[in-house]
Amino acid sequence: MSINAPTLAPVQSPAHLTARGGNPARGHVNVSGFKHVMVLAVAYAVGSRRRTVLTNVPDILETRTYLELLPQLGVHTSQAGSSLVLAPGDLPSADDATGSATVLPPVAENIHGSLYLLPPLLARRGRIGFSAFGGCPIGSAQDRGARPWRHIVRVLEHFGARFDATRRELTLPPHGYRATELDLGLFADDQTLLTGAEYSGATKAAVLAAAFADGTTVLHRPYRKAELESLLRLLEQDGVHVRRTPDRIEITPRPERRQDLLTYDLPPDLLEVVTWTTIAAVTGGRVHLTNVTTETLRDGLGAEYALWRAAGLRFAEDSGGVIVGAPRDGRFAPLPEIRVDPTTIYSDSQPLFTVLATQCPGPTHIVDGVWQGRYNHLDGLAALGADIRRTPQGILVGTSPLHAPADGTQVHATDLRCAAALLVAALAADGGPVHITGTHHLDRGYDHLPRKLADCFVDSPLPSVL
Repeated sequence: MSINAPTLAPVQSPAHLTARGGNPARGHVNVSGFKHVMVLAVAYAVGSRRRTVLTNVPDILETRTYLELLPQLGVHTSQAGSSLVLAPGDLPSADDATGSATVLPPVAENIHGSLYLLPPLLARRGRIGFSAFGGCPIGSAQDRGARPWRHIVRVLEHFGARFDATRRELTLPPHGYRATELDLGLFADDQTLLTGAEYSGATKAAVLAAAFADGTTVLHRPYRKAELESLLRLLEQDGVHVRRTPDRIEITPRPERRQDLLTYDLPPDLLEVVTWTTIAAVTGGRVHLTNVTTETLRDGLGAEYALWRAAGLRFAEDSGGVIVGAPRDGRFAPLPEIRVDPTTIYSDSQPLFTVLATQCPGPTHIVDGVWQGRYNHLDGLAALGADIRRTPQGILVGTSPLHAPADGTQVHATDLRCAAALLVAALAADGGPVHITGTHHLDRGYDHLPRKLADCFVDSPLPSVL
């Protein structure tokens, strides 16, 4: 494996990488903090009025964007290693609002996570203006790949906000958010499976708004994956009363905002775990993941973990983390069907499971019920010999020895997980080098990935427990 493009500071992942497969991954990887939780924790800290220290923060585009964006909104920020310090300062509350809207600066358009700043900023300021939000272009073809945001506005309207579509401004009445009762299943495309691209974000926005409302909010049929549970634990740590049942969440804000320090350690990034597990599997290697336990896998990645075990991957826990290995004899078991919905694997996992499926006795039918057009990785995988066909519901993946021509080939990544899938496939492919363009997207979700890759494709001793 080689990386022929220079690493450009401060961006951690260059715009193009060259990878050559044929070598098993063998090394140690410290899993960074979970980006999906970080954006929610930052949002809550902005509204909490408390000095907050987030630890285990990944060095990715989102983090560096917050360091530029938040001071423009009156939030003092500093960074020391993997710790991020946030001090919301003296932003006026909704009661003190002067009538002029706080407008999100243009830098907010660089990342999707800035969308979750709307609920707390509106609670603090009373009036917020915005233009657009960023993130990977995995939205609908009708929206030209843009990620949706109107569902967040609809959630905040349930809490009493008013939206001026012409100005793109949200306004709260003087008393702030009113507690409400909201069925979040109404934001799903499928009312039974609770699928669709808006369901997760609607739940997260509702929880953030409820934390600053004037009483107890009741949320029915909420999204319940790991990052939402992490947000609820952060609220509880800050004194917010949270009561959960399988299909209901009740949130009552704490009566007074404390002024002492709030410290929160981000959990490990589950999608980084998925990526390195796939690398270990398809390269026939073994990777030691630190900052992770088998409990992390079972609780946060239960559906992924079950599929990995069914395919024959091996896992062993030691005092330092979890060792992931390919099947002992290199022969994978079939994975006939892989579905993406709130009770199964993450949509972010789907492109990586597509790569894994090429190594399993096929066919494997994959249906993504969250981002239904999230198949930008298919052309690149096909260039490496993957046998993939579209179906009315999703894709059908056949057993496919991955291979690159002796003189090399080039593939292009259009988004974060597309880039990850193409990189993993290139590491598994026999033959010549694979030149991947668009790998700057990796900087959206992977902390120091080129360095970790280099460390994992050298002869590194591992405990012989697999």
